[in-house]
Amino acid sequence: MVCEFLPVEYKKRLLEIATIDDLIAVGYTKKSAYQAKEKGIISDEKCEKLVYILGKKAFLILEEALYEFTDNIYQLEKS
Repeated sequence: MVCEFLPVEYKKRLLEIATIDDLIAVGYTKKSAYQAKEKGIISDEKCEKLVYILGKKAFLILEEALYEFTDNIYQLEKS
């Protein structure tokens, strides 16, 4: 559910901090894990699993995304 609303740039950052082993645990093959990291593309379903696997390592990225989201809401209110 988190990844459905997560901007692409944050998904890319999750992929950057993930190891190949983390991506294999999510369901990628070794080859596709390297391709995902290279292209910076991950499905919402695999992103959810990756967040679970990364645990606290993913927290800072998700927190930053949340702050950006709330800032955007406040900007809309001011408009």
